Amino acid sequence: MTKRIKSKYSVCKKLKNVYNNLWGLLSKDYLRSVYTKNKINMTPFGEVLNVKQSLRMFYSNIKERSFIFYMKTSTLSNSITVDKLVSILESRLDSVLFRSCLVASFNQARQLINHGFVTVNGLQVNSSSKKLKKGDIVKLNDKFVNKDIDIFIGIIRSRSLPNHLELDLNNLSIVFLWDVNLKSSYFPINTNYSDILRFFR
Repeated sequence: MTKRIKSKYSVCKKLKNVYNNLWGLLSKDYLRSVYTKNKINMTPFGEVLNVKQSLRMFYSNIKERSFIFYMKTSTLSNSITVDKLVSILESRLDSVLFRSCLVASFNQARQLINHGFVTVNGLQVNSSSKKLKKGDIVKLNDKFVNKDIDIFIGIIRSRSLPNHLELDLNNLSIVFLWDVNLKSSYFPINTNYSDILRFFR
């Protein structure tokens, strides 16, 4: 099970963006870690590194080794490398749960997965990095998910439900409809993620 020793919002301090709320959660804007700060002048390498770290940290706790593996897999694809990379990251089970707005954070999604409260196509899954395919159905155990509509509305105000997911609130299920690309994915920090290719050259 993934452990987080420090506060999950402490990673926001490491980035040099003007707006450091990585996940765009309105309820967390008051935290010292996500205060708006003056932009810091960086070297060209520092700017590229910051773009890479912004993307990696958005997906919360993805190890550097795993991220590099995803990047190498993307470079072997026939599609645009950045689009393929985002497609891989967005097809992860924890990413789909977070994007569905049924959970408040990647950490909550991974906790549910690690404890066996998530099934894919009727089979229990314990790996948050499992890649979903078109048509896969993800279902949550309703005993361990808060069905309070006010909480769901609060989450969806901070984020929006993407087009590639179909959500059934009554059955707490999600259908993964298709793979996505960079343009169709929302990231609260607005930066040129295509620059990430320069870091791996």
